[in-house]
Amino acid sequence: MLTDSHAHLDFEAYQDDRTEVIERCQDKGMRVINIGAQYATSQMAVELAQQYDWMYATVGLHPIHVYDESFDIGEYQTLIDSNKRVVGVGECGFDYFYLKESTKSFAEIKAKQTEVFLKHIELAKQNNLPLMLHGRNGQGGELAYQDILTVLKEQDCHDGIIHCYGGNLEEVKVFLEQGFYIGFTGIVTFKKKAEELQAIAKFVPLDRLIIETDAPYLAPEPHRGERNEPVFVEFVARKIAELKNLDYDEVVEKTGQNSENLFKLK
Repeated sequence: MLTDSHAHLDFEAYQDDRTEVIERCQDKGMRVINIGAQYATSQMAVELAQQYDWMYATVGLHPIHVYDESFDIGEYQTLIDSNKRVVGVGECGFDYFYLKESTKSFAEIKAKQTEVFLKHIELAKQNNLPLMLHGRNGQGGELAYQDILTVLKEQDCHDGIIHCYGGNLEEVKVFLEQGFYIGFTGIVTFKKKAEELQAIAKFVPLDRLIIETDAPYLAPEPHRGERNEPVFVEFVARKIAELKNLDYDEVVEKTGQNSENLFKLK
């Protein structure tokens, strides 16, 4: 089944036409996992999962929001307990891209993001749920993916996905060795500056590869520049099929199975 493993229909970008976007997903006969980025969007993701039997949710606090609100494990545990369709924790990890916009030092930001990341890992382990990992390197050379890998090894974590992969080939090899799935968004379809990512997509075994949109962001070709939505994950699947010289239906089936295995979808 066509599965978008990472969307944000819980975001304000859909407040005016969320019903219509959801209907397009229903017409496509697909599954969607909505990802929490703050407490409010995590709560909305859970509510959507309660309304539609083909939707699921993860709950978490995105690393760019660690100074906007606190990450209270008890509150997030309540969300998990409220619905068995919560299938993951995050998105969590490290994001160093917006450091120049902050008045805090890099050491302070990294320490805070580490603190919150460790709480996510604790929550994931106590609920036997996979991690939805986010990484974004800094504009000054700060290495988010290396820091994620360090934490995963120190905490003995082997269950989850590194979503919207943006690291290099050597790093992806370590993520695979650590047991993680690799997520690809519409970036892999871009006609310019996507060659390295496309080579990585060709390298990652199909049984460890997951497709996603990160909607409303990162719309794939031929919709680049538009607001993204889950139905556009089809174009990610088609690009993966092209890169790997596989049939589109095989990619859809296998990536859907991968999501089922990782998130224990029913």
